[in-house]
Amino acid sequence: MTRPGRARQSLDLPRWLGPLAACCVVGFVPWIVYLGMTLPERSHARHYDIAWLGFDSAMCAVLAVLAVVALRRHPATGPVAAVAATMLVVDAWFDVTTAASESDFVIALVLALVGEIPLAIVCGWSAVNAERTRARAYRRLRVRWQAAVAAGQVSPPGAPPQR
Repeated sequence: MTRPGRARQSLDLPRWLGPLAACCVVGFVPWIVYLGMTLPERSHARHYDIAWLGFDSAMCAVLAVLAVVALRRHPATGPVAAVAATMLVVDAWFDVTTAASESDFVIALVLALVGEIPLAIVCGWSAVNAERTRARAYRRLRVRWQAAVAAGQVSPPGAPPQR
């Protein structure tokens, strides 16, 4: 729903993106049902420690990149924050659901509720807010450019220079 007095903005995305995503959802439903019926409740995984070290290292790297782009107010802040939020939620989910003992489960749940999920919410908010801030700045810049063109201070793109 748009706010009164504001034009609805749309992203310049390929028209096939929505139908492709919908087809993927339809394809995933039977796959999820199949996995639910066939996967064992327990499994021993080789290199379980390396998998978690790799994921947590990647998450740390993404958070480091987020710190750099946010401090520099770089346009990539929104997408990087969205990746960080996603990784934090995935990490919390798998920490809680793969806990080996009841005490590990409690620790994972507390860390998820106190650390990972709140940080994911902040990153998600940052992703949305960064995009809104950037869009607002582009609108202000366009208004200033149009005002300068209207005042004759700047030639529109493609026009011969004024003398």
